[in-house]
Amino acid sequence: MATAGAVTRAGHGSMSARRRKPSEAVARVALTAAVLTLCLAAPAWCDDIPTPEEAVEKARALVRQGQQSDAEVYLSELVSEEDGPHAGNAIVLMEAARLADSAELVRAYAARAIERTRRDAILEAAHMLRGDSYFAENLYITASQEYEAAARHSSRRGPGPAELKRARSILAAGDAGAAVEAYRAIAEWGATPGEITPIAEIGLARALLAAGRTAEAAEQFDITARVYEEAEVRVRALAGAAESHEASGADSAAIAALKRLLADHPDSYEAVLARERLRTYSFADSTLLYDEASDTTAARGDTLESPEQ
Repeated sequence: MATAGAVTRAGHGSMSARRRKPSEAVARVALTAAVLTLCLAAPAWCDDIPTPEEAVEKARALVRQGQQSDAEVYLSELVSEEDGPHAGNAIVLMEAARLADSAELVRAYAARAIERTRRDAILEAAHMLRGDSYFAENLYITASQEYEAAARHSSRRGPGPAELKRARSILAAGDAGAAVEAYRAIAEWGATPGEITPIAEIGLARALLAAGRTAEAAEQFDITARVYEEAEVRVRALAGAAESHEASGADSAAIAALKRLLADHPDSYEAVLARERLRTYSFADSTLLYDEASDTTAARGDTLESPEQ
């Protein structure tokens, strides 16, 4: 009986879904009919309506010319819920969302795009935009939910930017334990490291450090610094290793990581911080002092500005 009940419920659900589809189709037909009526009554008006692709290209051209506010107004008129000719077009709505000047408009346009399409690429982009807008307002839990929805529509084989942003949001929300699991799932996916694996490993180490698992964090940072050759990855890994070793009370290991950072990446912003950190240590053993060669760039490096996040 339980099986029959389940089938019955599934049948009702599918019938309900079928009933909804005609109403959506009717709405589209009504909109098309209204546009055709206007075209017949005023052909010139119809000629002025751009295609979705033309509308997007014109808006982008305005942005390239430094007229972003004009582009925003142009698209807002096209997608107006009252009489906009592209009020139901997901492509134009997404472009309006990207150019919107407030988080509320970004989310509103993206939500309307989600309602009006089944294309995974658009759905993924719309949820990503909504997630970014929530994250910018420090609404991290809601942002993580949007990124999770975006990931479900991704065509990638394996984790991608949506999963990374979801893990970052979870960590920013203060749930370090859940962030550890989220980052670990990304870092350990697949038999070989992928494009985002080192970023996930750095995130995993950061989450471990936030969770108070300092020794594990230091170990993860050390492994990442050894495995990857990319300067940006190694700099972040060495800086994180020094921080984690210091938090664990392993000052010698922290100093060693800072010295490696200075020797290998003397011109980085992190090297400036490393020099300052080394100067705060009191060394009983002079062999722990960083060598003079690694400090030759101090004069030109100590004024470096922080890179953009």
